[in-house]
Amino acid sequence: MKADEDVRMIAAEAPVVFARACEMFILELTHRGWAHAEENKRRTLQKSDIAAAIARTEVFDFLVDIVPRDEAKDAEAAAAVAAGIPHPAAGLPATDPMAYYYVQPQ
Repeated sequence: MKADEDVRMIAAEAPVVFARACEMFILELTHRGWAHAEENKRRTLQKSDIAAAIARTEVFDFLVDIVPRDEAKDAEAAAAVAAGIPHPAAGLPATDPMAYYYVQPQ
């Protein structure tokens, strides 16, 4: 923020608010990635779990171009679409159990 020449002063609360927003963002992304890992019966969070969480969640659409996906999985997904099998995100129920939520700190 201070690196920008147009910014003269920053309120003392601004870095604290940004830090908290980053913490909440990382927590949400991690929770969704962990849910994907558990679906695959794994207890280790992998890059593919984070990529799947990003692909499944509309809120994270801005990250789709940034986070690389496996080429093999892309080929499988393209083959599934051609065969008429819907994308996993398209089959999610209207009430997504991992809908966006805010966890109040204790």
